[in-house]
Amino acid sequence: ANAQAGTAAHLARTHPEQAHEILTHLTGTTASALRELKATVGLLRSPGDTGGPDDLRPPPGLGRLPELVSAFGSAGLRVTVTVRGTRRPLPPGVDLTAFRIVQEALTNVTKHTDAGTADVHLAYAHDRLTLTVTDDGGASPRPPGPGGGFGLVGMRERAETSGGRLSAGALADGGFAVTAELPAPPPAREQPS
Repeated sequence: ANAQAGTAAHLARTHPEQAHEILTHLTGTTASALRELKATVGLLRSPGDTGGPDDLRPPPGLGRLPELVSAFGSAGLRVTVTVRGTRRPLPPGVDLTAFRIVQEALTNVTKHTDAGTADVHLAYAHDRLTLTVTDDGGASPRPPGPGGGFGLVGMRERAETSGGRLSAGALADGGFAVTAELPAPPPAREQPS
């Protein structure tokens, strides 16, 4: 953003059209960065959080999904969550993986698009959870910035480490989808003998 602002300042007198174009793009870039920062701060700050060493909350899981959705909502991204099947407790590692994949996918929406909405779909089947995060694409997808590009790799590694898999790609009508299939063993009473 700093380089873009410097370039715009340099071009302002000689090439005002180019300067205007750069500043217009810069506005979107900084707005997205601000949304992402607000969402991150919102996650770090929770009601009653003292920030002291005695605050030993368990690692996040899908039980904190409403908090995550609220944080992104405060940052300007409307997120809807739909659930198909019966929610059930997941093994702790899978629960953390599911949460982190949703978190990273929503972060990517704010970083790489001008999308105004995102949808999180959780589908519980007999022995797996399929989670999908999609966005509406917004007005103009932005290319990844410097130093980025590990979000999808990290999500894929998390899914595979948990015994699942992840796919991601552009949607035909615009937008992007991230889908993870994760193991979700049925509760003990439902498991076959």
